[in-house]
Parts: sequence; C-alpha cells; structure tokens
Amino acid sequence: MDYREKAFRAKFTTAAQHLGVTADEVISLKLREQVARHTDYQHLLHILEHEVGIGCHGVAGDLQGAGHLVGDSKVRAIVVEHETGLEILYIAGSIASLVCLIPLILQCWSGLRDDHGTARPRAFRSVEVRRLDSAGRLLEERARGLAAPWSAPLSFVNTALTSAAEVIDEQIKTLRDHVGQLARRIAALEKKSPKAAKTRKKTAKKARR
Repeated sequence: MDYREKAFRAKFTTAAQHLGVTADEVISLKLREQVARHTDYQHLLHILEHEVGIGCHGVAGDLQGAGHLVGDSKVRAIVVEHETGLEILYIAGSIASLVCLIPLILQCWSGLRDDHGTARPRAFRSVEVRRLDSAGRLLEERARGLAAPWSAPLSFVNTALTSAAEVIDEQIKTLRDHVGQLARRIAALEKKSPKAAKTRKKTAKKARR
C-alpha cells in the first residue's frame, strides 16, 4: 500500500464516522483549482449557514485538511479545505445530496470565487472522483472540467451519479453472492437430512392450501 492509498483510507474512515456509513460508501469529489485565499472557505460556510440556511460545523479527524459537516440529519456532506481546490465527501447513493446539496455548494462556491475576481479560467480544470471498493482498493477517475459550474453543474452531478451507481451495483452483487451461498448451504443441509427436507415440503404444501 503506497502513502496515497493509506492517506485516502484514513480520510474515508474519518468521513464515514461523521456521515454514519462505512468507508466504502464514501465518495470524494475534488475540484482541481488553486485557492490562494483560505478565507474563501470561511465565506462559503458563512453563505451556506446564514444566507442559505444550511447547518455547518467543524469536524475532527484525518481529512488532509480542515473539514466541515454541511447539511442536516437526513442530507449531509463534508466540505474539506485544500490549497488545490474544494473537496466534497458525500454518501454514495444519496440522491438527495447529488441533486440538491452538492449543486448548491458548487453554485455558492463558484459565485464566491467569481466575486473575488481570482485569476483563474472560467471553468474548473478537472474533477477528480475517488472511492474505495468493497475490497478496500482505491479507485480514481478524472472527469472533464466544467464549462459553467455556477449555472449548470449537471455534468458534475452525472459523474457523481455514475460513481454512486457503481457502488450500488457492487453492493447488489455482494448481496446476490450472500444469497447464493445461503441457498447452497440450505441445499447441502437438505441432502444430509432428507427426512427434514420432506417434512418442510409437506409443511409448505399445507401452507399453500
């Protein structure tokens, strides 16, 4: 395991504790841009809390930057401060976060950055998506930059939805594997005890009458 994978595992473990899920249910969405003013993050939190009405408070742990829990008991995400761009950690499969909370954070952030007149292109250079699979391996993907994130973050949401769907597919596959294993164990037990199997069949037949 290299240092990057170790660092991300620690990050996802910390985020999972605050979001109330397991580490492989956390997805990291990272905007790659230079942030020269750390006060931008404080302004973002102030806007979300006092103008939008979303709860925000700092969280402790190894997030590779100052982390802030944004949202409420039903819809939550973690905003992490980095010099290399905003990072959002959220729960895979949380459609409410994808269609409501994350676009809102993006719109506030983009508008704030434009108001400051920072020397940057009018688009995020790239979006990096990271998560752990069910085996604990770090998966990474780089999406295209967003041409107009302040008004149409749909391409960003689409990338997040794809990652969420992949996680859900893995979970369904795991459940199917467990069901298959259980079915094989039941079949093996019935072979060892034909009398018990016959009794169960009679009971089931009576129940259907």
